[in-house]
Amino acid sequence: LPKLTKHSSSLSHCLQIQLIRLHDKIMFWCGGKQTDIVEANKEANAILQKSRKEEKGKIKLLLLGAGESGKSTIFKQMKILYNSKAITDDERRKFTDQVYQNTIQGIKSILRHVNRDQIGNAEAFELISEIPDTARIDMTIGAALLSLWNEAAVQEVFSRRAELQITESVKYFMTDMDRIMDINYLATATDHLYVRVRTTGVTTSNYDINGVRFEMYDVGGQRNERRKWIHCFEGVHAVIFVAALSEDDQALFEDHHTNRMVEALDLFQEVCSLRYFLDTSIILFLNKYDLFQEKVKTVPIKDCVVTTREDGDTVQKKLWEDYDGAPNDPIAARAYFKDKFLARNQLKKRLIYFHHTTATDTGNMKFVFEACKGIILDQNIDESGF
Repeated sequence: LPKLTKHSSSLSHCLQIQLIRLHDKIMFWCGGKQTDIVEANKEANAILQKSRKEEKGKIKLLLLGAGESGKSTIFKQMKILYNSKAITDDERRKFTDQVYQNTIQGIKSILRHVNRDQIGNAEAFELISEIPDTARIDMTIGAALLSLWNEAAVQEVFSRRAELQITESVKYFMTDMDRIMDINYLATATDHLYVRVRTTGVTTSNYDINGVRFEMYDVGGQRNERRKWIHCFEGVHAVIFVAALSEDDQALFEDHHTNRMVEALDLFQEVCSLRYFLDTSIILFLNKYDLFQEKVKTVPIKDCVVTTREDGDTVQKKLWEDYDGAPNDPIAARAYFKDKFLARNQLKKRLIYFHHTTATDTGNMKFVFEACKGIILDQNIDESGF
């Protein structure tokens, strides 16, 4: 019987189970009879050959990046662009509940930083503070949310969302509140792109694009999730590393003393150095470019600081002091960060392909992925058999 440990990481889950059951069957029933062992060995080899045939020609893509970078939004976009199955009403109802929850949680997270006496509509403040996060947004709740959203104190807190860990998507949902609070509302695919649900574990999806089979893996980006990545590394044809440009002045969700861009740069260097990826195409998505363009207009790159602890004291340190471009020029700023990432690639013979992306823009993502598809297929044409 072939060694299971040698092959199991590249097999599908169901085929792994078949091999394990076959192994158990041999151990229990063979009783040392050579003929039974030979027959079982043939069966195991047949399973392995079937797996290799299924895997041949499949292009495996691995989405990596730190938390909140937009990996899962790109994963959703792939389903919108290339999944032949239309979104069902049951799925839309599930998305609808997520929209309600994201919206209520977002406004509540803002209210935690607002004094009650700063709010003109005390009744709306009380209502939203007391309802569960999972409440359905009807006309009454929707009107209360809109009233609060229009309060000057709420807008002032939202303007500080980078430092307060408040999600950008709140603005999208509040702008469309008239539609969301309608009794007949069902979330659209675009609404689902703005929903934030933290990824845990590994999620896989398969696509057939112009006769080429793609398998994409999305993994949790928070630090405590990264230990699970190791199971996805073997046999990957391309890594798509996602970093959020707009998070150049934000701290990690799980560590308020570490800047998100610094974390992404360190993680990118680690990924580039892994032995699993020495011969693997790496594509860098500098994501959330739409938000970055708007942010740079009011928050110059050189004004970004990180709060750290030194000798028991809280101190603020400036980041990106070597930036020498125009203070509010998004094109110069994005080139600066692109160079920062490319400099972290220690394997100089490797080309890093990069794109500036807006993961919530379906047209942009279709254009980018079509370009990436050509790169991936060219790099793997011999192995893939195309």
